[in-house]
Order: sequence, then C-alpha cells, then structure tokens
Amino acid sequence: MRVSGQLAVIAVLGAAGFGGWYAYQGGHLANVPVIGSYMAKPQQQAAAPGGRRGPSGPTLVEVDTVKTGRIVETRESVGTVRAYESITVTAKVAGVIGEIGFEEGQKVEAGEMLVQLDAAERRAAIEQAKAEADRAVAQRNEIAIKLERAQALNRTGAGTGAQVEDLTAQIKSLEGAIASAQAQRRAAEARLEDLTIRAPFAGRVGTRSVSLGAYIAPGTRITSLDDLSRVRLDFAVPENLLGRLETGQTVNATSAAYPGRTFTGTVSTIDPRVEQTTRTVRLTAEFDNPDEALKPGMFLSAVLNISTDDDAVVIPEEAIVSEGLRHIVYPVKDNKVERRVITIGQRQGSKVQVVDGLQAGETIVVLGVQRVRPGAEVVARPLGSAPPAETAPAASRQPPSRSSLSTPPGIGSAQAAERN
Repeated sequence: MRVSGQLAVIAVLGAAGFGGWYAYQGGHLANVPVIGSYMAKPQQQAAAPGGRRGPSGPTLVEVDTVKTGRIVETRESVGTVRAYESITVTAKVAGVIGEIGFEEGQKVEAGEMLVQLDAAERRAAIEQAKAEADRAVAQRNEIAIKLERAQALNRTGAGTGAQVEDLTAQIKSLEGAIASAQAQRRAAEARLEDLTIRAPFAGRVGTRSVSLGAYIAPGTRITSLDDLSRVRLDFAVPENLLGRLETGQTVNATSAAYPGRTFTGTVSTIDPRVEQTTRTVRLTAEFDNPDEALKPGMFLSAVLNISTDDDAVVIPEEAIVSEGLRHIVYPVKDNKVERRVITIGQRQGSKVQVVDGLQAGETIVVLGVQRVRPGAEVVARPLGSAPPAETAPAASRQPPSRSSLSTPPGIGSAQAAERN
C-alpha cells in the first residue's frame, strides 16, 4: 500500500475516534438504539440509593437483646445394646431330646419348660431306690418286733442279753440302709430334674439349634434367652470427664433403624478402670424397652447430659464471626458498633452459650455483621421485624426491559408483531 493510502486510513480512524468522543461528551449516544440502554445503567446505579457511587450512610442491621436460657452440657458417643439379662441355653447332662416346649422367638416366663430329655432310665433309678428303702424299712420293722420279744423274755429271765444286743445292732444297720436308699432316691430325682431344661428368667427365646429326638452332649447349645424388657447400652467417654460423671445422669440415644425416635435412659454403672489404649471410661446406661424395639447388638448414637445451666447467657449463632480461634460479636450502644471477643461454650440448636464477654441485656448485631466496622454508626431494627417503608422499593426497582428501549420504528413494530 502506498504511503498516501496509509495516511488516508489513519485520518479516517482519527476522525471516527474524535467523533465518538464528542458524541459521548455531549450525551448524543444516549439516543442511539441499544447503546443508549447500556449507557443508562451506570447512571441509574450512580443515582440509586446505597449503590457504590451513591452517597454513603449508616448501615441497616438487625439486632437482638442478649438473653439467658437453659443450656445442657452434653457429650456425644456411640455404643452397643445388650440385653438386660442374656444366656445361651445348654444341656447340663447328655440325653435324647424327648420334647421341645417352645417356639422360636416366643416369650416365656421364668421356670417354663424349654426342653425335656428322655427320662425313662432316671425314673427307673428312682423306683429302684424307693424299693430299696421300702425293703429296708420292712426288715427294720420285723427286727423291731423280735427285739421287743427278746427284751420281754430277758426281763423275765427266759432270754439272754446277747440276743437283745444282736437285734439292736441289726436295727441300727437297717436304719442306715434306709437312709442310704432315701439318699439314692433324692439323687435320682435330682438327676431326673436335670433332664428338664427350664427358663431361669422371663424373656424371649431365639432360634433353636437342636431337633426332636437328637442326642445332645453336656454344653450343647439349644437356644438363646434374652430379657428385653430393659436393655443396657455400653459406651465410652473421655477420661477428662471422670470427675463429673455420676450414676443417674440422663442419656438420650438414637438409632438409624428408627428415624426421629429418641430413647431415654440413665447411667447405671461407671467402670472403675480407665481404658489405657483409648483413655476413655466405659459407662453402662439402662433403657426401658417395653415394645422391645431395641435389640442386642444394635448400634446407637448416645448423648450424655453432663450438667444443666438454667441461667446461661445465650445468643443466636448468626451473631458470631470467627477469626481463627477467636469469636467476635458486635454490640450496639447509642447506634455505634463495638467489636468484642467472647468465649463460647455449648451449642444447642441455633443458640450458642457465651461463657465470657457478654452480659444479659446487651444489644448485639445479628444480621449484617459482615457490613459493620468498630465505631461505625448503624440503623438498628429488631431481629425479624419488617423493613422500613423507604427501604422496601430498593428491591422492587427493576431495570428497564429491552422492549422499553428506544428503537427504530421498523424494529419495534416487528417485535410487537412477533409477541402478538
């Protein structure tokens, strides 16, 4: 391209740039379609109250009064359920199962028969011991009659003292035989009782591991028996709480099997030993379980109530700003904001306990804490109240739609036709 052509292009671009600058300074671009709408937005933002270019003023915040309330100090843990009483039912002696007196899952009473082993041999032993005792009694009675006669003859001089002594010795021997036979009978009856397996306490039996007619050896598992009217929960807490633990403290437990349901029990046992590996103390809590919803082996989330403070200083958690390990609140006094470091305690729902740094009755910023600075002036309104009437329109103002922008008649009529 020749030098003259290049100079011409430069001249045209310079003229266009000057013309654009002149139109912008004179406000003529506002009348150009589409471009005018984009130019109007910065002007509206500059004129809008509270905008970045608008005049600055006091920040509107929502405040609340520091109150006192009930705070329960808790510790969370997890535990495992076990039955209040639980055994594995086994046989004490060997034998053949002659009768099964329960159904799987059945609830039984204390002393109810569960299994009966074949007892024919034991009954025969009892009958034999009874017969031996009866025979010894009969012999003793017979010798006793002879002894009376010998004593009578001895008194008249017709008998001898040796005969009396001999009969007396026979009677003593027979009395010993009677006592032995009776002892054998009682032992046979006791062995017979061992063949009847009974429930030692009321509860619910589990699945059975034997069948009718099976031969079982001593120690063979027959079924399980659990008392589920009450259950125990074993869980652990850190050892630093040991000095504050007491029997009778409330424990609230939940299970994934029952969403929304809370089981309430009390601490019944505190283990006197600390687990060296985990440095925890084992606790046992007891729960009433009338509907037997809690089963042995279930996993529960437990919350231990350690202490209760009915006059704790509490504030909404939204009022706290965390800066590292510190917690900051902004009290308001005479419409001026302060910055204060506090010490927090327990969290309960949407409330936080303040251990140090605030007093009941003070006013603090709850909503708007990110917009305030120490010493700044604010416009405070109670938490949850309706906003002032003059601030409501700010949110209702809508930017002009494209249909309201100035457009050439041809384009506007075409858009109207499309909408219709």
